Amino acid sequence: MMRLSVRLALGLTVSLVLLLTLQWVLASIVIRHLAEDQVLIRLQQDAESLLSGVDIEADGRMVLDKARINTSYQRPFSGHYYSISSAGQGLLSRSLWDSELAVAELNPGVTVHFKASGPQQQPLLVLVQGYRKHGRNISIAVAEDTSKLRAGMQQFQILNGTLSLLVLLLLLLLQYRIVSTGLRPLMNLRGDMAKLQRGETDRVSSAAPAEIAPVINELNRLLATMGKRSKRSREALGNLAHALNTRLAALNQLADAPALAEHAELRVAITDTSEAMRRIVARELKRARLIGDTLPGRRVDLHGETGLLLQTLQLMYQGKPLYIDSQVAEDAHFAGDQEDLLEMLGNLMDNACKWCKHQVSLTILQQRGVRFIVEDDGPGCLPEEMEHLTSRGFRIDESKPGSGLGLAIVRDIVESYGGQLSFSRSERLGGLRVSVTMPERDADKF
Repeated sequence: MMRLSVRLALGLTVSLVLLLTLQWVLASIVIRHLAEDQVLIRLQQDAESLLSGVDIEADGRMVLDKARINTSYQRPFSGHYYSISSAGQGLLSRSLWDSELAVAELNPGVTVHFKASGPQQQPLLVLVQGYRKHGRNISIAVAEDTSKLRAGMQQFQILNGTLSLLVLLLLLLLQYRIVSTGLRPLMNLRGDMAKLQRGETDRVSSAAPAEIAPVINELNRLLATMGKRSKRSREALGNLAHALNTRLAALNQLADAPALAEHAELRVAITDTSEAMRRIVARELKRARLIGDTLPGRRVDLHGETGLLLQTLQLMYQGKPLYIDSQVAEDAHFAGDQEDLLEMLGNLMDNACKWCKHQVSLTILQQRGVRFIVEDDGPGCLPEEMEHLTSRGFRIDESKPGSGLGLAIVRDIVESYGGQLSFSRSERLGGLRVSVTMPERDADKF
């Protein structure tokens, strides 16, 4: 979907372009009409002046008093022309030279104006009026060259268009500033959402305009509600696990009772069933915790957590000549739950320490998310076995202690965060290489 700022800018830009174009067209039309009206007024005055100079001789000839004629009508091709006609007689201005200004005779009181071509094909505005004088109908046509008028109109249109373009650019800059200022609270909201996803905060800032403040308040309320529900769910699951484990412990004690000494098969059945139930409870509790506790707003520093984890592993495997090499990026952090991190990394490192000969390597990189690489110098596994490593209960060597749930739990955690889990052979150490990539929860999309 198109960005809101682009939609606003596009809509306002189109509106401004249409408005200024309409202004340019209307201004050109109005100015042209005003200029033509001024020419027509001047032509009407000239026609009335010519009418006052027209006289009818005794023999019926029509004559014109030269003193009443404007000198512009006496110069050839001056751009000012007249033609007077009455009863088949005609008087033409000297400015027409050998040309004619042919017009139809009009009845008294009738006025028409039109555009025509002059003696030199220049554009003319012609005014024709019908009069009655000395008992005869007289038609007077006066015309003026509008070439200069058109040139002036073109200059005006160019000037008006240039000014309109400058005004448009100025308004676009002003519009960009207004839109940017108006959308700044949304950009701040986007930044807060990104911080929320990265785990740098647990709520969105409520400092916003009244239009979006209710949305932010509802979002913060939703985050708080989800956090409380997740906490209650974890507490309830913990209580359930404690209650079930207590009953399973009692069941195991019952299996060890002297009364069942003679019933070995029954004792084994009870013990196996109890252990299977314990595994099911542990598995389902972990799955439920993963599904219900991937809320944003959490950020775990990997330096401190990995340090404590490695110390714990050294103590657990102190009877084994073990060297753990760790390289953690300076800015490495995990945007998620601390228990999920320890569960995932603990299972990976425990699996590596269990199968290695002497050396385990942990590398943590911060690359648009966080990447964990765990390697060991153990025997590794065949490519066809790697496909089953995350299957529940799958164990390559049954002689090694464990339930076969470790890597399956790692897979559940990685999938719950939308990450990727892959297995390969370590080129550096020769054993198994496990790579886990956790994304930044798509914070850039906000």
